Amino acid sequence: MPRQDPGPVPATAPKDPPTPPRASSTDAPRASSTDDAVQRALAIPSRAGIYRRLRTEGQPHSAREVAEMFGLHPNVARNHLDVLAEAGLVVTGRRKHPGGGRPAKVYVAREQADDRRNVQVPPGSQLGVSVVVQLIAGLSEHEAKLELLAEEQGRRLVAASAGRADARDLEAAAMVAVEALRPSFPEVRVASSDGDTAVVEGFDVGLRLIGEVDGAVGDALARGFLRGAIAAAGAPVRVAGRGGRVEVELDEAGIGELPSPARSVDARGQTYQAGVVATMRAIVPLKPGEYIEVLTDTQGAPAAFARWADRAGHQVVDVARIRDLRGKQAVRLLLRKAAG
Repeated sequence: MPRQDPGPVPATAPKDPPTPPRASSTDAPRASSTDDAVQRALAIPSRAGIYRRLRTEGQPHSAREVAEMFGLHPNVARNHLDVLAEAGLVVTGRRKHPGGGRPAKVYVAREQADDRRNVQVPPGSQLGVSVVVQLIAGLSEHEAKLELLAEEQGRRLVAASAGRADARDLEAAAMVAVEALRPSFPEVRVASSDGDTAVVEGFDVGLRLIGEVDGAVGDALARGFLRGAIAAAGAPVRVAGRGGRVEVELDEAGIGELPSPARSVDARGQTYQAGVVATMRAIVPLKPGEYIEVLTDTQGAPAAFARWADRAGHQVVDVARIRDLRGKQAVRLLLRKAAG
């Protein structure tokens, strides 16, 4: 039986494009789990201190170097760093030894790892426009949201400059904040300062374009930038102002990020042995659980204080670089006296 001609072979129908994956209902819990991991990672005071030190210095450090800073065993320091890395707070890399050999594993705060590639800061108007774009994309016509976005940018600028004033010193914190903001706002300056209040002027120049469109937007940006910068510099404040002039007042209720020390020891210019001895004497009259602040500028002093505190049962709560009113740098240690 002769075969019938099937006729022209139809062209293969194009396949339907793949259906884009739908947003998983687990996205929100996944974000929540990330927040939980960060909270767990920073729940240990020693680990939180290591993270703050990495953010402040902005330099990669090995586990051995971190161990020396805090007087820890290298394996303990490495475990803390790995937990911070798993939580996404630090990133890891490799550093070659000058003499060759196996490269050392180093850790750096994620913010510093990103900032180190490009430390250029856009002019104030461009920075403000960036924040306004974020506002429009997230929640338009909301001044409080605008200030929060600007506040985060102010914090980042101070973090990138790796400087912090002594806690609760508004005048020093304002100077640190203005120095960090000046690349974006060249005209910004501390117009006056009196104890717990200060006035900062000059935002109107950097935010002129935005102010011409909407003065309220420019004022909100100025308040947010300054509040975030001063808070990151060590002094939470309440802010108010308009037209490029911002008045700030120390917010005593907002200083709960770090506890207030009952006593302070200035060991700058002394050997770390002398500084430890002075701190030993100063901590005796304190009640169990009270805090003492130590200022030092001796290399290796933080590790020496950490070793002494560990033997005595005290706790190193925070280690950070600061600058006083004269711009002199120091390392500030906050220790908690052993309870019981």
